[in-house]
Amino acid sequence: MLRRIMPLLLSGALLVQCAPAVSWGSVPRPGKARIQASSDPVISTRAQLDSSFASWVRTARNPINFRLVGELKDKWRELIAESTWGEYARRCKTAYLENGQVSMTLEYRDYVRLCAARRSAAFRATLSDAEEAVLQLAEQRVKAVVQPGMSEYAKLLAIHDALAASARYMETGGCTVEQLLRGGSGNCEAYSAALSVMLEIAGIPARVVTGDAGGPHAWNLVCINKEWYHVDATWDDPVVGKDRRDVVSHAYFCLSDAEMARSHSWNRSAYPASGRQTLMYYRRRNAYYTSVDSFLQAALAAHSRGASSFEGYLTQYGSSAQFQRKLQGFAHPAMPSRISWTGPETPAGTVIVSFAP
Repeated sequence: MLRRIMPLLLSGALLVQCAPAVSWGSVPRPGKARIQASSDPVISTRAQLDSSFASWVRTARNPINFRLVGELKDKWRELIAESTWGEYARRCKTAYLENGQVSMTLEYRDYVRLCAARRSAAFRATLSDAEEAVLQLAEQRVKAVVQPGMSEYAKLLAIHDALAASARYMETGGCTVEQLLRGGSGNCEAYSAALSVMLEIAGIPARVVTGDAGGPHAWNLVCINKEWYHVDATWDDPVVGKDRRDVVSHAYFCLSDAEMARSHSWNRSAYPASGRQTLMYYRRRNAYYTSVDSFLQAALAAHSRGASSFEGYLTQYGSSAQFQRKLQGFAHPAMPSRISWTGPETPAGTVIVSFAP
């Protein structure tokens, strides 16, 4: 009996209560705000502000003080809007002087503080007991799967798989690292935050990307061998096969901008570009198929070796009905009669076949 089981997880959304909020004040008289210190940087371009902001956030700096000059002074509301700091903080309080002086106090997201603590022992000493416990838990999880001598790619794959296998997606679930690692469930914000912290522990740079994927969504950009790739651990959360065994997907593991843009959208100017396809999971594992027959032949070979499931990227998937017709017409005596699968909602994508025992 053939039966198609759709993935349990099709999208993720940031929770309303997790969404950032902003407040600011325009202070016309210097006496109403902190006078500029000579050490405060002068910002003359948007690119300079973005670069400086990334540097400040690495140490969870608070407050952030700088002075806008030139035409940027007239754009101060735009420059201190959520698009500048929302990746890193839940809320921001800002004071602005007419001379261009800005002072921002951020309520940093938990992953920013935990990553900063890994970079600085002095900052780690300022963590609360609860934060320290979460960081130690993340360190234990990484130590359990990352072995000496592993490449960056192997570390990323091990951490991605361990995180996806141990957590459950809940659209209305928690949005913090603690809720995902300790509680075992969370939304896309929790997944991307936890992955960022675990990769920081493993020495792999990562950023949280916020955008849209059928609704507000968050995932990661990860730097491997000095190149950036998209990783969406939320959408790779295990799907359940017919025999109830979990199968971690790799449909969104190390994708380029072009590949990710088939299902996700984001402000590309705010993030590093990802143009290479060399680390796409299925290309790297020679599991990239251009016909259903070649895919099914590979699946059958995996089954003959005792595998309980098989996954690959299929460029000619078509639709669920088309795939089922081709599967039914695939005549081979060794092919089991009871098969379940998950497939994409697009003509091409990841297909995971599970064989009933």
